Amino acid sequence: MDTRKVQMTGKSTFIVTLPKRWAVDSGLAAGSMVSISYRSDGAIVITPPGYKPVPRMKKLEHGKQIDELRRDIIGAYVIGGYQFIEICGGNIPQKRKKEIRGICQNLIGIEVIEDTDSNIVIQDLLDTDEFTLEKGLKRMSSLVYLMLDDMINVLKEKDSTILEEIISRDDDVDRMYLLVSKQYIDRLDPNRITKKDELNLIESFYYRLAAQNIERIGDHAAKIAGHLDLASIPEDVLIQIIEFGKASQSLVSQSVESLRHSDKKLANKVLADKKNLNMKVSMIDQSSTVPSIEIILDSFNRISDYAANISELTIDLSQL
Repeated sequence: MDTRKVQMTGKSTFIVTLPKRWAVDSGLAAGSMVSISYRSDGAIVITPPGYKPVPRMKKLEHGKQIDELRRDIIGAYVIGGYQFIEICGGNIPQKRKKEIRGICQNLIGIEVIEDTDSNIVIQDLLDTDEFTLEKGLKRMSSLVYLMLDDMINVLKEKDSTILEEIISRDDDVDRMYLLVSKQYIDRLDPNRITKKDELNLIESFYYRLAAQNIERIGDHAAKIAGHLDLASIPEDVLIQIIEFGKASQSLVSQSVESLRHSDKKLANKVLADKKNLNMKVSMIDQSSTVPSIEIILDSFNRISDYAANISELTIDLSQL
């Protein structure tokens, strides 16, 4: 690491000389313009004119099990830094090509740009400067809120036609969660300057943890929708489940709001309401009901647990 002494000219101008080797390698001359970017940790980055990072490519073999290949593609996507992912390894069967395209459809900003007999090239087209962790968390919570809202309407109207839509919406939550994870990893790169994300690294870490809890809430909302058999649920239990749905929806919404606004008072309210919901759920007599009721009630408890986790993150962040 080079060190430079700060000098002062006039009454208000600070000057630091640039390393000669770096200036020569970068093609700088008298009058050249460099870009200066500010990082949230107080550091600055100086970029020479015309600088373009060298595109990185990740190569993967297609011959492995599809689940293993899926994990590799998602891992390369989330870890970031790869503009291209090339899948090669000899002749690629049409079935495998279809599976790869299916994987790409579940990743926001990913497109197949080359498809030949022996290789597939995937490009990451996402502009992360247009996406922030806060936007991602807000979008995830909105999707989960709508899932719970539709589920309440299903119970009220006794109309099961949109249950499949509720379940499929969980895929959108998962896609957004992977994008939030990708953005978080990107924020950890000291060479990456984010222009619009105002969260510091500690806040980013807690938002990433909150996003994980919201993703799991989406899983349980989909699980409830998958086990709702309106014809077999007694009317008195159905009324209680509607109330649990409303309470869960409120817990999720308020927990996310508490985090986004660093509202410790609201976070503590969520924790108190969570205990109240858990107590009401435990009072339902499950011995005379269908087996799916036990699964549904357990998922409501899990949703309240994850909402409580988010509220506890709020309380942690409030100590900063």
